[in-house]
Amino acid sequence: MKKIVLALVVAVATAAAANAQTAAKAPAKANQTKASSPAAAPAMKPAKAAPMKAEVVSTDAAAKTITVKDSSGADVTLTATGPAVAALAKVKAGDWVMVTKSDTKATKITKVKAAGAAKAKK
Repeated sequence: MKKIVLALVVAVATAAAANAQTAAKAPAKANQTKASSPAAAPAMKPAKAAPMKAEVVSTDAAAKTITVKDSSGADVTLTATGPAVAALAKVKAGDWVMVTKSDTKATKITKVKAAGAAKAKK
């Protein structure tokens, strides 16, 4: 009788252990799928382009970069893409520009009048 009870206990314990291992693997796979989905979603959604009026600090046509001073006074370096690459040759340090930027990329650069220039002429 003890042998039958012992065999039954071993069988139940083995089944429980196997079930626990299977259950532990299933949520791990679900978590991996969920973890990759949110990470992929922002990558697929491009950041909105935002215009920014700024003063040019420096440009580097070879590296296709422009460094500008934003309204808070911080220097921001952007990589020019598309038509903004051609605009790099037209601006120099001290110029005021309207930069359309998305993340760290400048997609459009246009020269604008400085804020203080209009007041100086009057």
